[in-house]
Amino acid sequence: MPTPSRILVPVDLMEGSRAIIDYAVQLARPFNASLELLHTWEPPQYVAPDLLVAAPGWSPQSLEKTALDAARKELEALVKELQSPVPITHRLEVGEPGAAIVRIAETGGFDLIVMGTHGRRGLPRLLLGSVAQKVIARAHCPVLTLHVHEEK
Repeated sequence: MPTPSRILVPVDLMEGSRAIIDYAVQLARPFNASLELLHTWEPPQYVAPDLLVAAPGWSPQSLEKTALDAARKELEALVKELQSPVPITHRLEVGEPGAAIVRIAETGGFDLIVMGTHGRRGLPRLLLGSVAQKVIARAHCPVLTLHVHEEK
């Protein structure tokens, strides 16, 4: 199996994302691999993504633009804070996370996916699904999952 040269790191920008990125950086370093952070925003099914969001002092903008702008700022701050020894890029996608991760990994020529899993069980897993499980089942390349411990 060839060594990885391009690693895709899907992040949900919740607690634990930094630990996943740090692990991926340490994994990439000996191989001189590059990382691409991917955040996927899935529009709520009960609200139109072009719904206008407004607050005093703001000009109205769509829910999608608001969500993507916030995620972009958070990703940029995260990358800046890392001061990584390996090249890191980032991107945002709109759509169902599992499908988007698999599509980006394949079309982008990634050798490895490093992602977190929350380890949900029961009703939360039934309602939220398992993005990691979907990616593992459909990815063309190896997938390394890391358990994300959530604060209680």
